[in-house]
Amino acid sequence: MVHQLPIIDFSDFENRSSIIAQEVLYACKTIGFFYVVNHSIPKEMIQDAFSLSKKFYDLPLEKKEEVSIQNNRGYTGLFVQKLDPDSQKQGDHKEAFNFGPFIDGKYDYPLPGVFDTSKDQLEQFSRACHATIVQILETFAIALEIPEEEGGRDYFSRTHNYYEQDCAQTLRFLKYPKGVESTYKEPVRAGAHTDYGSITLLFQKDIGGLEVQASRTEWISAPVIENAILVNVGGVFDFWSNGLLKSTMHRVTHMPEHQMFDRYSIACFGQPTRNTPLNAIPSKLIPKERPFYPEIPEHLQDKILTSGDYLQLRLDAAYENSKQTLK
Repeated sequence: MVHQLPIIDFSDFENRSSIIAQEVLYACKTIGFFYVVNHSIPKEMIQDAFSLSKKFYDLPLEKKEEVSIQNNRGYTGLFVQKLDPDSQKQGDHKEAFNFGPFIDGKYDYPLPGVFDTSKDQLEQFSRACHATIVQILETFAIALEIPEEEGGRDYFSRTHNYYEQDCAQTLRFLKYPKGVESTYKEPVRAGAHTDYGSITLLFQKDIGGLEVQASRTEWISAPVIENAILVNVGGVFDFWSNGLLKSTMHRVTHMPEHQMFDRYSIACFGQPTRNTPLNAIPSKLIPKERPFYPEIPEHLQDKILTSGDYLQLRLDAAYENSKQTLK
């Protein structure tokens, strides 16, 4: 069993891309998680994003609820999302705000004032996250030896075009409030789940609690590593690669030593454009047979789903009992 998550150095990427690609592929064939160090997102930009997140979560609840989630964009309050609906008695003990892409300073959904006056800052951070996602997607294409006539190193990244109207990338600011012991009777604050997209970037700050299921029975910690981005494979890539790339279960647990502190994190979910067909990847490394995926209805197991189909199935399950709508 893997006992700690691998750390991959992305420095001098253009000259070392083949080496990095093999390290990424090995990590994603085994545990499905890895840390990226020496990435291109400035430390100050990440710190500023966390500061902006805190400003929003310091607002009164009624102000936050004015921008409640629609079409997977906006605010969700405590207990709204249930990431492990089969096991959880109540929803996740977290708040979240989901952003879509920012295009030249314009944004299509309502924003609270604290975000509306900071659109330039949010756009720069969102685009920096996207550039990192594209770089990691290139490593998959390199390692899988995608032929040039099929798109080569751009095979996956070309389906993640930030400028397309159908771009489904989601930037998410998260807060896990302190005082969990008085309102939440379960040790797990965000239920065990796999992500819905292609790859996820996770920025952690100060407070840990994330755990990864390294085997079917054992969980290992994904600690906070300064200036590192934690990356994991999402369900779309697991499904698309016929199980070669592992989308591993993970959760957020309540740590008693942190009961007096709020936990903040930021996730950026890479997602192919919604009309991207998840058909066979042109690589000799991809298994010929697709395994059974419990999150997919049986009658759709052998169908060629689009990225949008897959995403909606996962969202519908996670928010099934919520009064807030996603459509």
